[in-house]
Amino acid sequence: MDVSIVIVNYNTFELTSKCIRTVMQCTKGVSYEIILVDNASAECNADLFLKEFPTIKLVKSKENTGFTGGNNMGILYASAQYILLLNSDTELTEDSISKCHDIAQQNNSIGVITCKLLSPNGNIQKQCHRFPSIALTCIELFRIHKLIPQPKRGIVMGNGFFDHLSSIYTEFVWGAFFMFPASILQSFPDKKLPGKFFMYGEDLEWCYAIKKLGYTVYYNANTSIIHHLGASSKASFLRLRHSNEYAFLIENYGWLYTKMLLLFRIILYTAKGKKVSYAAEIAGVFRALFFTGKA
Repeated sequence: MDVSIVIVNYNTFELTSKCIRTVMQCTKGVSYEIILVDNASAECNADLFLKEFPTIKLVKSKENTGFTGGNNMGILYASAQYILLLNSDTELTEDSISKCHDIAQQNNSIGVITCKLLSPNGNIQKQCHRFPSIALTCIELFRIHKLIPQPKRGIVMGNGFFDHLSSIYTEFVWGAFFMFPASILQSFPDKKLPGKFFMYGEDLEWCYAIKKLGYTVYYNANTSIIHHLGASSKASFLRLRHSNEYAFLIENYGWLYTKMLLLFRIILYTAKGKKVSYAAEIAGVFRALFFTGKA
């Protein structure tokens, strides 16, 4: 078996069914299995998935274990050489799974591979990030990035500075399409991915842990899927993201470095404060800096 595809469902029967349907329609170049984890949904009986897709493996959780817990539960049932964690709010439009699998097979240094994520209107979702750092924050704050020529600027800075039109090695990517060799799990406790966060921030934690093992993270811009960003969750995205990133920073960077980084971020976001969209960013960072105790 080439790829085990793990999909977590929570009260999104129609959305998840569409995801599964497009996987089956588009995936031709690899052998695969679909492992669907139902996270104690109340919307309908999870057995309805088996009626429509009798070949899938259905795992029914007795409680909602979140995105991280649901994926780790599905991983326990995976039997393929590669595992793909695929968001339930995605749709395949081409054989993206085979295209990413082939690249990963040709380069055993790749620990994570993802593809281009498109909104339903065709806009590219910018998912390639650098790990948080004071240095990068200051480069942006003092506009030093203006001295870095394009396209190298996007590679150095990541995220909003990178146009996501070319394939690159990056530091961390979103978990919407997250393929990795199953052998990596041997290096983690209980053969599971790190599971500190219920949801949001898990992709940062996973990529950080996998890169620490000596692997790379690769963004394949030559194939794409549709991602209905946020459609599978109604949680407060910004609040959870800031809270989880703060916990990640404290654990991996230390308390002093984290507070200094957040202080520089407040200065940066305040400098950009003419844009209303930064108000929530400033508020989240401000809460973490001044109202969260030492971990």
